[in-house]
Amino acid sequence: MMEKWRERLNRIPHRTLALAALLALCAILLGMLAQTDNSGMTQEEARVARTLSCVAGAGNVRVTLYYSQAESAFSGSREMLGAVAVATGAGDIAVRLNLTQALETLLNLPAGSVLVLEMEDEK
Repeated sequence: MMEKWRERLNRIPHRTLALAALLALCAILLGMLAQTDNSGMTQEEARVARTLSCVAGAGNVRVTLYYSQAESAFSGSREMLGAVAVATGAGDIAVRLNLTQALETLLNLPAGSVLVLEMEDEK
C-alpha cells in the first residue's frame, strides 16, 4: 500500500507540491490573523483576559498565550506551553496569586508556565 502512495507522489511535479505547501502556509497565516482583534489578542487570549478581569482587584488585563511550533500528531493542534498576563491590579500580591491560580486552572498549565505581571500605568 505504501508503494502505491509513493508511486502517486512521484508522479506529482515538485513545483506542484511546493505550491500546495505555500498555499497551505498562507491559509494558516491568514487564519491566525483573522483570530486577532483590535487589541492584538487572539480570540482565546481575549476570552481569558475577560475572565481574569472579573477577579476582584485585577482591573485591566491583557493575556498572551504561547504554543509549541509543531502540531500534535494525535490532536492536530499545537500544545499550549505557557501564559503571561499583565494586569493593573497585579501589584497586590493577593490579586497576583489569584490571577496565577486562575490561569493555571483555566489553561491546565503548571505553575512554572504562568507569569502574572503588574501593568505599567498608562500616561
